[in-house]
This record gives sequence, structure tokens and C-alpha cells, in this order.
Amino acid sequence: MARSNKPVNPGSASALDRMKYEIAGELGIADRVRSQGWATMTSADCGRVGGQMVRRMIEQYESGMSGTTTQATSGTLTAQYDANKQP
Repeated sequence: MARSNKPVNPGSASALDRMKYEIAGELGIADRVRSQGWATMTSADCGRVGGQMVRRMIEQYESGMSGTTTQATSGTLTAQYDANKQP
């Protein structure tokens, strides 16, 4: 079965676009995206934006599950939860 690019919730498309441009701004590529469009961006830049979107959505979901709000984390998750990290 082929995969669909349609969101499960059609009303979420505009929210995802807003998040995409917000993260592009945080990464410093928003001006280039606005002037040239997403089609001209490198796969690395698009991957960075997508990765940050997924990270943010996971954080929002987890904070909703626990009933608390969290700030965006810095660094990688493996660095934060490294079992060998000394206190």
C-alpha cells in the first residue's frame, strides 16, 4: 500500500506549516526559504527542520501526558540520558 502525504487531521496542515517556518527561522534559513522556496533547499536543511519538528512534537506529547509544560531541550537526547554520564 502506498503512503499518503495527507495529514491524519486535515486541520493540522496550517499548524505544521507554521511550525516548519518557525523552526526554519530558529535555524537561520527562513529568509532563504521565503525567497527561494522549499524546493531549492538542501536535503540536510530540510532534514534539520523535520528533525526539530519531530522533537518538538514528541516533547509536546510527553508534556501533555504528564500534565506539565516543558521548555525545548538543548543538545541531543542521548547526551541528556547518557548512562555513563558522571554527576
